Amino acid sequence: MARRTLWYDTPAADWEREALPIGNGTLGAMVFGGVARERIQFNEKSLWTGGPGGPGGPDAPPYDHGNWREPRPGALAAVQRLIDAHGTAAPEDVAARLGQPRIRYGAYQTFGDLWLEIPGAPETPDSYRRRLDIARGVALVEYTAHGARHRREFFASYPDRVIAGRLSTVPGPVAFTLRHTSPRPGDHHVTAHDGRLTIRGALADNGLRFEAQVRVVCDGGTVTAGADGTLTVTGARGAWFVLAAGTDYADSHPDYRGEDPHRARPYALHDGATGHEAAVRDNTRDGARTVTLAARGGRTYRFTARG
Repeated sequence: MARRTLWYDTPAADWEREALPIGNGTLGAMVFGGVARERIQFNEKSLWTGGPGGPGGPDAPPYDHGNWREPRPGALAAVQRLIDAHGTAAPEDVAARLGQPRIRYGAYQTFGDLWLEIPGAPETPDSYRRRLDIARGVALVEYTAHGARHRREFFASYPDRVIAGRLSTVPGPVAFTLRHTSPRPGDHHVTAHDGRLTIRGALADNGLRFEAQVRVVCDGGTVTAGADGTLTVTGARGAWFVLAAGTDYADSHPDYRGEDPHRARPYALHDGATGHEAAVRDNTRDGARTVTLAARGGRTYRFTARG
């Protein structure tokens, strides 16, 4: 086992202290390593409440961009004189002179949880190991059940702006059901179609539109879309998924809104003319390592690490 590895012999029970983090600067996820139900909580950096677009009124005045709401001539000079005279100034005093109460600053929001539900998984498998390979940026979950070795791998790709995962079982088929849950059930809807799970909605607080998509590809077997917004894989030799998420936030004053997140989704989630196509590269150390997931016209599959 690599020296730069964190490992555990039980699934995570606590998000902050025990789940395994992966991320690429835009997308982040926490992998819990459950046996019968794998939980992958994920975030995207621009999914925030507050800011422009929210309701006004006396109890919730409109967003002011952090700017002073009235002129304060001489305020900065007064603070400078205070420091010149006393050599220091209390932070609270400076904040009172130069700052103002935050209005509609908002809060970071979770995109929700992906759940991989594994049929027939035991409560206590043999040889359970959950680990984070820090050098490679890969979270892994492994265990033995009913004579088969189960393995899951998850990583975040910076160049492709996605999170990817692979599930394998040796010997025996791979089977699971993928579903999404959120602590904000009223602001989005989930649909499943043609091997793709789509989560789309808008924050009630400020109208920020968001979308996440998960593509599932399997080697052999079938992927079945459920009317309840689930994808079920059965009878596969191996299975992969690719997750991307975004919002219509844009760094453009004054509205800070841009392209619909559906149109901006990464190429790895697009439908190719030759059928399923996906290419995911995870580069570390300036490209010293590449992980590739492929399902091209001939339905070949790769998930390799070099470096």
